[in-house]
Amino acid sequence: MKTVLFFTMLLSAMFVLADDEKVLSTSIRNVTVFLSGAQVERTGTIYLNTGNYDIVIQDLPTTIDPNTIQVSGKGNITVLSVENRINYLKSQIKSKKVLVLEDSLEMLRGQINYQNAMLTVYNNEEAMILANKEIGGDDSGVDIAALKANADFYRIRLTDIKTKQLEVGIKLARLNKDIARVQQQLNEYNAKQNQPSGEIIVRVIANAAGNATFVTRYNVQNAGWAPMYDIRATDFGNPVKLTFKAGIYQSTGENWEKVKLTLSTANPNQSNNKPVLNPWYLYFNNYSYRSQSGNNRAAVPMSVADSKAEVSKEEYDEDKNFESAVAYTSVTEYPINFEYAIDLPYSVETNGKARIVQVKEYELAALYQYYAAPKLDNDAFLLARVTGWEKYNLLPGESNVFFQETYVGKSYVNPLTALDTLEVSLGRDKSISIKREMVKDYTSDKFIGTSRKVTKGWEITVRNNKSKEIDIVIDDQFPITTNKEIEIEKIEFSGGIVDENTGKVVWNLKLKPGETKKLFIKYSVKFPKDQNIIVY
Repeated sequence: MKTVLFFTMLLSAMFVLADDEKVLSTSIRNVTVFLSGAQVERTGTIYLNTGNYDIVIQDLPTTIDPNTIQVSGKGNITVLSVENRINYLKSQIKSKKVLVLEDSLEMLRGQINYQNAMLTVYNNEEAMILANKEIGGDDSGVDIAALKANADFYRIRLTDIKTKQLEVGIKLARLNKDIARVQQQLNEYNAKQNQPSGEIIVRVIANAAGNATFVTRYNVQNAGWAPMYDIRATDFGNPVKLTFKAGIYQSTGENWEKVKLTLSTANPNQSNNKPVLNPWYLYFNNYSYRSQSGNNRAAVPMSVADSKAEVSKEEYDEDKNFESAVAYTSVTEYPINFEYAIDLPYSVETNGKARIVQVKEYELAALYQYYAAPKLDNDAFLLARVTGWEKYNLLPGESNVFFQETYVGKSYVNPLTALDTLEVSLGRDKSISIKREMVKDYTSDKFIGTSRKVTKGWEITVRNNKSKEIDIVIDDQFPITTNKEIEIEKIEFSGGIVDENTGKVVWNLKLKPGETKKLFIKYSVKFPKDQNIIVY
């Protein structure tokens, strides 16, 4: 008896000393998206009496990095510890899509029950009519008028019943197809839904009764953003408008519903250890050993699927121009990264598809110039040589190019390789005709002693068919060699500028409307006749 009493008192004491577990309802308010990964911020408020509590935040991703969990807030409480766990018994809460599909499924099943009931009525009515189709009796003959009337009744009523039965059959087939589609989609959502959920437990002491607001931050993988651009040019002399956009994606297991987004150029998954340069030892036998360490770059997806932005149907002014989201973005520069805070609510679903967000717009000075390399392509390309871009700390990314409100193709913005000028191709201009033709009088192939000498001559014709003067750069090239047995002679290049290291020849031309200019490039290649070299 004493043992039982002692055990009961011990359990009571343990119950008194045990922390009271309370579930805290939270919502996502802010998300900071890195180039790889994201930091999610959840906020929730709960009333606590004086005492010890385990505050449980439920329905979280299971991929939370436990090293990144932070808890802060307001209230007369002391945080003792923070930990996370995975709850395999409680799946994540049903999403709005699942609830809508379940309601649709219930409604469709109700419609099927109704149609089946109507089919039963029509079948019973048909059976009743067919069971009472005899006319007259055994002792009397058949009344012709009655027979005709009954035949008309049977024909009209049975035709109507058969028509109704066919209509019900068609409706049932459609409803069953709809149910199959809804059920298939629901199964897909439930397959993702019936997964274990993550939880964060915050052990606290409430020093006094009152409300406590918890702000919880944690990092997750399977998220990130990739820079992309729209480049819009209108006409010569006008600046280029560059729209900086971000393709945000995530498949973390939780939807980000109407949250404030901050885009960071940081990458917390990248090593932050400084590189160490070890000694470089040389050995004989043309073998060298070089040990070095460097930073690894995390891969950033650059191709993202387009998505349509959500549009709210509210009152609008037909004469007012559309407002751009870039007006709601502020930029903060930190010692090692930039952050773009967007003061607009965005929703990003956990499906891995990109949500395109406009970040900033810049107007950049541009010099418009045509370019052609007729050895490779006879078309002239309009280029915008953009300056002043370096102060905006752009990241490499794919760009959509528009000229005079028309989409002309894709390009790639790579500030890492540009110097003071960023070159953007705006497309081909067919009103400039260019031809590169071999000059037969200057082309020969001769054997001189033990050598072979090949001479080539090319004529480049450029004509401006536009109604205004143009600047155009023409590129061609001389062959180059690092073998002393191959001798190259530059015979003519019509006043072009030659880069001796690369062999490139550049002509900077101004062409008036209707003007034509001819350029010549001639060279010879001499090499041993027992060798074979293709010269073109």
